[in-house]
Amino acid sequence: MWQNLPRDLKVLLYSTILANISTSMMQPFMPLYILALGGTVAQVGLFFTVGSLSTAVLRPLGGWFSDSIGRVQAVAIGGVFSFAGFLIYALSPNWQTLMVGTVVISGGRSIIGPSFQSFIAESAPEGQTAQTFGLVNGIFTSCRIIGPILAGWLIARYELWSIFGVGAVFGGLAMVLRILPARGRPFAWHNVQLRELGHGLHKLAIAVGAGGLLTWLFITDSLRDMGIQSYEHLHTVLLETRGIGEQEIGTIFSFSAVIYLLVSLFGARLVDKWGPVRALAASGFLQAGALLVLVMAPERPIFWLFALLSAVALGLGDPAFDTFLAQSTSAKTLGLTFGLFSSAISILSTPMPYLGSLLWDGVWFGAPFVMGALFLTLTGVLTWVVLPKKVVSSQPVS
Repeated sequence: MWQNLPRDLKVLLYSTILANISTSMMQPFMPLYILALGGTVAQVGLFFTVGSLSTAVLRPLGGWFSDSIGRVQAVAIGGVFSFAGFLIYALSPNWQTLMVGTVVISGGRSIIGPSFQSFIAESAPEGQTAQTFGLVNGIFTSCRIIGPILAGWLIARYELWSIFGVGAVFGGLAMVLRILPARGRPFAWHNVQLRELGHGLHKLAIAVGAGGLLTWLFITDSLRDMGIQSYEHLHTVLLETRGIGEQEIGTIFSFSAVIYLLVSLFGARLVDKWGPVRALAASGFLQAGALLVLVMAPERPIFWLFALLSAVALGLGDPAFDTFLAQSTSAKTLGLTFGLFSSAISILSTPMPYLGSLLWDGVWFGAPFVMGALFLTLTGVLTWVVLPKKVVSSQPVS
């Protein structure tokens, strides 16, 4: 399949690999970095809430920008913002400055994410949409294999800050590669009009509120996002409080990435063959079960088991959801739709990281994980019961 991909898509994949290595180095250790810069567990939650809110607000705008100016051109502009955010991370003197960095990075990702997803959907060979998304997700996952191991080695050899410095270098290289495909392409600035944004949002809002497939995709993705955001930022903190060192934390995250890679590649074929409903429902149930196992026995073997089960769940669910969304909207609004759904813009999902941290501090360390399991279980139930009926009667949004 790789040889059938367009040249520009391959170049953008290379650039995103570098950017994802940078992110996968920093993301698992960001809670520890915030604590090292004087923050608290509650402020760790606040940091991730600010990032979530920024994405929720900016990503639909990024999708509209992509629809207006062009996919490749939008990726180039987003790459500049992402690199600026990486630099802020590396140079931050305190945890408050880190929040500025996450807003800037959210701006870059909000442009790159829907632009790149739309470009993939438009470039996928006919009848192989899920396989293409699975291939791309699998390639990206190789970054999640390399990044945490490299981060653990850098921290052990140097110090925590070193991973953010190296991440900024990788981010700069990614920016250069993202700019190259856009050279010589016209930037359609005349299409960037707020009137068109309002028109697209109005049509999409009607479709989302009509009670059809897009409505229930929005509901299930919001619940899924709420569940994951409840606990994800506290995973590393839990590992450290149970005596797991930075190098082993990096190895656990890399192990999870290997499993995700294998599942996303082979599971995507099942999505194309059998449809995305089964995969998406199984993803929710499996992730919920993994969380309950984790809180009942938070010890070293269970940490590895959780990494395995969680990776299988996400590897099944991600290409299934991308396929659902690509099949339910037209090319004209593809970027805007991916932008809206990728951020799960439901206002309910925005405070979940901070709420999870408050539950950790004020109730029980396992409370945010149990809450996440409840949301993911509900996601699985709605996917299995409701979505098959909506698929039959759905028409793409034009």
